[in-house]
Amino acid sequence: MKLFSLLRGTAARIALLAIFGLVAAQLLSVAVALLLRPTEVRVFSIPWLADHVSQIARETFTRPAAQRASYLRNRPEPHNLQFELTPLWAPADEIRRRGVGRLQRALNERLPEGFQAVVEFHGHYRGRWGFASEGQVTRIPPVAGTPESTLDAFVPAGFFMAIRGPDQTWLLVSARQWEAWWGVNVLLAWLAGITVAGVLIAWWAARRIARPLEALAREATRAGAGLQPDFTPATGAPHEVGAIAIALDEMRGRLTRFLDDRTRMLAAVSHDLRTPLTRLRLRAEGIADREEQAKALSDIAEMEHMIAETLAFARADALDTPAQRFDVAALTQSLVDERTDMGAAATYDGPQSLVIEGRAGALKRAIANLLDNAIAYGGRAEVTLAAEPGALALSIRDEGPGIPPAELEAVFRPFYRLETSRSRDTGGSGLGLALARDIARGHGGDVVLANRDPHGLEARLALPMVA
Repeated sequence: MKLFSLLRGTAARIALLAIFGLVAAQLLSVAVALLLRPTEVRVFSIPWLADHVSQIARETFTRPAAQRASYLRNRPEPHNLQFELTPLWAPADEIRRRGVGRLQRALNERLPEGFQAVVEFHGHYRGRWGFASEGQVTRIPPVAGTPESTLDAFVPAGFFMAIRGPDQTWLLVSARQWEAWWGVNVLLAWLAGITVAGVLIAWWAARRIARPLEALAREATRAGAGLQPDFTPATGAPHEVGAIAIALDEMRGRLTRFLDDRTRMLAAVSHDLRTPLTRLRLRAEGIADREEQAKALSDIAEMEHMIAETLAFARADALDTPAQRFDVAALTQSLVDERTDMGAAATYDGPQSLVIEGRAGALKRAIANLLDNAIAYGGRAEVTLAAEPGALALSIRDEGPGIPPAELEAVFRPFYRLETSRSRDTGGSGLGLALARDIARGHGGDVVLANRDPHGLEARLALPMVA
């Protein structure tokens, strides 16, 4: 899975593209080289070959049988010939004898009595002299300036000689074949070496190109989590990466200014609304009827509470403050302890310490809203905190009746309540869940609700743990 994710990255795609092009170019070069390279044609002088082989045959069979193999193995042979002893040998059923009759006659003429030589031709040949007529001709032994008319005294390297000694043992002689592939082996080795080097260079270059994009993605993730990003492109980054960084920084600046303007506007509206509410409170305190006075003061208090909640929702309760590192486990435990001290049923299960980066005031308000909802509507709150790979998960479960499935998203709308009453004692202001989700999303996370089986509700707050 990790390898698959790696291959989906920009660096891997650039590297694979470069490697594919390099390998394809090398394969094409090898194919052209194999098709167009000069053909090496090795030919052996018949007189020399008959003299040389007959001498080695005589020296071999004059030795004791136990020493013959050692003699052939240890003697120097610089002429591309190979020798092998075998007790049994039979001629091939179908052989090519054209061009080798002269060699067989010359060899039998030079061998002493009791020896017999058989010559076969197993190689591919064509042309008037029995071997390939195009390409570079290599003569063994080298004969400089040989006129074309004397080439009938040569045989190609595809010959095979079998010499029977006096003890009926056969000495097999042929030309070594591995040298014909020397050039191909060099080409294949070159292809393998250049491919390995190309892979390393392409991967290094692709990583170098993709690294500024990865840094930009990290900073964009920080910005999405409500943290302070640094969109300054790295030294040597491509021009396009710099342009994207500038565009992201300008977009973030415009969004920040828009939110600041909205917050200031709502703060001014809140201030202007509180002034007449203060006058209404003073007048309500002068009402003689105590019952009517209590109702008026309750309405005024509810209006003040709604104004405060609305302002907090707009600015996400101190989202303007810089993000800092704080212990979210200690914060959650303190909120649970405060409510248990007031007689509420609340428990905490999680680590004793978990440090993250964010706005502690805003997250404290979001967690408090979820806790209070669980206690108010579910009777108790079971809080679980866990650090998952790359994320933080806070779950708050209650034992209440839950929420109809069709309403699980609707309750996050501002001022939306399941209860028809507008009383704070029953339905609240309808901003608690909306504010909690707004704060979570301002940190790059989210809040979701899910019904439990057989009853109860779970509120799950998820936040990214940004490096």
